[in-house]
Amino acid sequence: MPPTHNEVLSGFLNKKYEWNGQRFFVRFKYVLLISCFFNTAPAWSEGATIKPSSPKTTTKNNSSSETDRLLNGLPKGWNAHVIGVGKSRQSMKLPQSENKKQQDKNPSKIKENLHSNSVTPPPATTSRHRILIPVSEDMGIAAYQSGNKFVFVIDNAHPMDISALRGDGIFSNLTVTSLPQVTIVTIPLPDTRRLFLSQQSEGWVLGDTPPPGNPYSDRHEIAPRITSAGLLFPMRKPGRIFSIKDPVSKEKLLIATSAFDDGGILSLRHGDHYDVWPSLEGVVVADHTPTQNIEMRRTENGALLNLGGEILPDIDQAVYANDVDLKWLGLRHLPVKDAETRYHNALLEAADSVPQERFEKRFEAAKAAFNVGDFLNARSIISVALDDDPEEAFRPDIRFFLGAISLLNGDIDEANLLDAQWPENDLRATQLWKGLYYAAIGKNNAEAAHLIANDFQRLLSYPDSLRPLILPMASEQIARYGTLEDMKALDSLPDEDNFSLARALRDLRIGKTDAAEKALTKLFNNQDPIIAEKAREAKISSDFSNNKLKPSEAVKKFSLLLPDARLAKREGIVRILQADAYMRDNQWENALSALDTVKHLTSQKADQRYTPMLHHILTNIARLPENTSHDPNDLNNLILHKAAILRAHLPELPAGPDKGDLLIAYGKMLSTLGLLDEASEVFSLAVPMMNTAVKKAEATNVLATSYLQRGKLDDASHILENSDNTSLPKSETAKRNRIIAQIAISSGKPEVALYLLNGDSDISAANLRAKIYEDRGEWPLAVQNVRQMAENLIPDKGNLTHSQQLLALRLASDASRAKDTATINWLIKKIDNRKFDNDTDHIFNLLVSPK
Repeated sequence: MPPTHNEVLSGFLNKKYEWNGQRFFVRFKYVLLISCFFNTAPAWSEGATIKPSSPKTTTKNNSSSETDRLLNGLPKGWNAHVIGVGKSRQSMKLPQSENKKQQDKNPSKIKENLHSNSVTPPPATTSRHRILIPVSEDMGIAAYQSGNKFVFVIDNAHPMDISALRGDGIFSNLTVTSLPQVTIVTIPLPDTRRLFLSQQSEGWVLGDTPPPGNPYSDRHEIAPRITSAGLLFPMRKPGRIFSIKDPVSKEKLLIATSAFDDGGILSLRHGDHYDVWPSLEGVVVADHTPTQNIEMRRTENGALLNLGGEILPDIDQAVYANDVDLKWLGLRHLPVKDAETRYHNALLEAADSVPQERFEKRFEAAKAAFNVGDFLNARSIISVALDDDPEEAFRPDIRFFLGAISLLNGDIDEANLLDAQWPENDLRATQLWKGLYYAAIGKNNAEAAHLIANDFQRLLSYPDSLRPLILPMASEQIARYGTLEDMKALDSLPDEDNFSLARALRDLRIGKTDAAEKALTKLFNNQDPIIAEKAREAKISSDFSNNKLKPSEAVKKFSLLLPDARLAKREGIVRILQADAYMRDNQWENALSALDTVKHLTSQKADQRYTPMLHHILTNIARLPENTSHDPNDLNNLILHKAAILRAHLPELPAGPDKGDLLIAYGKMLSTLGLLDEASEVFSLAVPMMNTAVKKAEATNVLATSYLQRGKLDDASHILENSDNTSLPKSETAKRNRIIAQIAISSGKPEVALYLLNGDSDISAANLRAKIYEDRGEWPLAVQNVRQMAENLIPDKGNLTHSQQLLALRLASDASRAKDTATINWLIKKIDNRKFDNDTDHIFNLLVSPK
């Protein structure tokens, strides 16, 4: 017995590999499609299969109809199934001289000959291809899968150019069917691969690999919405609506096309009188009513579906057009009383259930509790169910439900289940709640706003128990962090006071400052303390960013806002803003103090600004003053204070080059304080954190130097020998040679050191050479190198630091021993009448006085 049409349809869709809402993309190189003109509503009928002529032998026939012309140039192995073949079409395959004769004798023979001349298409290959269907921008399309065939429907109200159709692989068996006002492209699929669909300026691209560029999961989906006139399938540029018979199942289908890439329906929906089929584009509704009661008509906002002019009775099946909302979360579009009745009945059924059904009954009761907003009891019910059947916790729908219910209960740690990996077929539908989770923890704020904006229409259709909780937070996330494209989603917000804040925040970001600030000021006295606090916070931030407030003034205003922020449980966010104001005022320790408060109020991961701000503050605190004219004791106290701050906060930073830089700064402070062992330990932690050869070399050099200061010459040599220096620039190689020279000096090998330092013009190299010559008593060479240092380090004017005074004494001493009068005179002129500290001035005068 042949299968029924329902069996044909469900045979593919009900398998695990059903595409079930997956989006398809295929790139056609060139596609020829049949063009028709508007006529009456089409109906499926039998026609002729025409063997396409070769492109090389095709001749132009200006007298042929548009359909005839479009048949020319079809590749070998492709069939065009044309409805209502007329005599002029039949004559295309006959010599001109025989045409009239054959028509007169036996017209039926023509059809037989045409079928016998058709070429059997070659088997599809498993190669990957894309193909372009050149559909003009004023034509709508729908695309869906039926059984083992992919169906692409074009509303070709105008002729299309299909003169360069090409394809191979799975597209070599493509069949074009022409109906009045409609063209249908059917592609047999040899396996269960996904197809992908995207729109380009030349048409629509279909392929078995995702399109390049934006992730395919970022594509739009059609989210149905209930209206007073019926169920609306929103589209930005709706096309025509018509009826056809499905090529595979022969079911009657209502097709609503879209001329813009609006996506399709994610999952199959079974209704009492209809089914909404999954689609990659447009809306496909199977009509099961015995009479013409199911109606779908075009509106300027999309396709409107109803039953005899009334709203569909099983509205949930269509409005929640994905398994995540309908099945995983159990959402139902019910009046409050009916939702509570459902919850009550579900509890009774769970209590009376037999053991083998108990888990599913309890899960249904938990979803019913979720639907009425009783999130605590929903969590309790599912927890009890999992205690008895713990193996069920591995199911994707259970894990997702636990994540969603935890998020609404404020359990952020367990809500991270929403950030898990989900089955491929359900990835697109799970992104909305992933975005809500990111928004709640302050992670990837821009991505969270984008994910929510993509599916904002779904939130508008959520039950009354959920929408007031989720929609304000979702709209605020988009307003604060969304792109201009994302913020277009807010145009569909209800005209309610709950969304005034989101609109004001959006207006601030798009430059409507005056209107936004008026709206914010109006919200200062809102009865909801959270809204009032957010409005004041936004107004201060706006004034600060527009330079209406100085950093010090912003700090004071944020301080005055703190009591309201504590009441609204937003003190951490205001402290972050206060820390930012301190940073702009270069008050780094005050900024750190404000930031320290944040980690005690919220988890550090709750605000993604915390870590980069902490790093920036610590980097500035780690800087030592360039002018070291401070008293040595004061300088040591300053370094000790800064080192203590770094020691307390470095563990909060993640490992990486940024932390490595701070570790090196901290280690240098420890070295200055004489804590050489601790400094070596810190430097050794920094080396593996560096991510470039130069940075790693710099860290290795300071580690080797610390070993050298401790007298561990072998350790210093070992760390240098075992580091890669083959790709270092000359400047870094020179630094490394100076350290090796120091090791050579300490090892009693001054000649090796001089060889390594030969040609090095750096001041530190001059210092090393001077030390060698001073130890040898070679005073003229020592003077030459010390003078090089003095020329670079001693300024011509201004007070001299302690180290500059010591350098002047050193040069005076070496020049005196070398009897270098010229250098002494140069030094006297360099120092001029500037005074030295304590007895240093007297010693200097003795050294430079004429003998």
